[in-house]
Amino acid sequence: MSDVLLVIENVSKFYPISGQTPRRVVGSISFDMRPGEALGLVGPSGAGKSTIAKMILGLERPDEGTIFFMGKDICRLSGKARREHFRRVQMVWQDPTVYLNPYQPVLTSIVEPLAAFGLCPADRRQERGLELMEMLGLPASLGRYKPSQLSGGQCQRVAIARALAVSPRLLICDEALVNLDLPQQVAIILLLKKLQNEMELGILFISHDRDTVRALCTTTLRMNTDGTLHDEAWPNHESRLAACR
Repeated sequence: MSDVLLVIENVSKFYPISGQTPRRVVGSISFDMRPGEALGLVGPSGAGKSTIAKMILGLERPDEGTIFFMGKDICRLSGKARREHFRRVQMVWQDPTVYLNPYQPVLTSIVEPLAAFGLCPADRRQERGLELMEMLGLPASLGRYKPSQLSGGQCQRVAIARALAVSPRLLICDEALVNLDLPQQVAIILLLKKLQNEMELGILFISHDRDTVRALCTTTLRMNTDGTLHDEAWPNHESRLAACR
């Protein structure tokens, strides 16, 4: 399993409903990802895409099946190992203004994870934050701005910089481009491709929009409203929905 970054094996998730049979939101899915791979996950609202993301992050536990990340069963992690998992898997959500502190300069938001995980000396954090801003095409002068003073595309770049600050192995983008106009979407896709190649960064890209996924990912998986998964490999690319090794 050393050449596999992520393995989802027969994973199901149920949510309780008062007085009723629990509702299945994810139904016995299996797929894997390799380091540096960009994999698309598409499907309608309510298909369970975000629930899969939360289970990979470790915010939700599967009711059935197993999830292995870098060879470790994430449901068995605790203490230091669980904390390390939170560093290795990062998320970019649909609306960055929801989780960026509205009263805080964006440079401070970018470097917060460095302090939280103890990854950078205090006197080096601002410098590292500016390096990340430059990497994401953000002028250093924007570092003192609040999120409300930036455009949607700039805020999303700030969110990506914050996620990359802790050097993750997997970046999950959950509808990360849906609120951006077309030029901003293209710019972010090109940026993600660049980061994927330079950092061997795995990207799980979740979206309703198949065309957007196709622009970034070589392979996509399609979810139905019942939480099941169907193989939808595009021409000339191997299937990712296969028996996990």
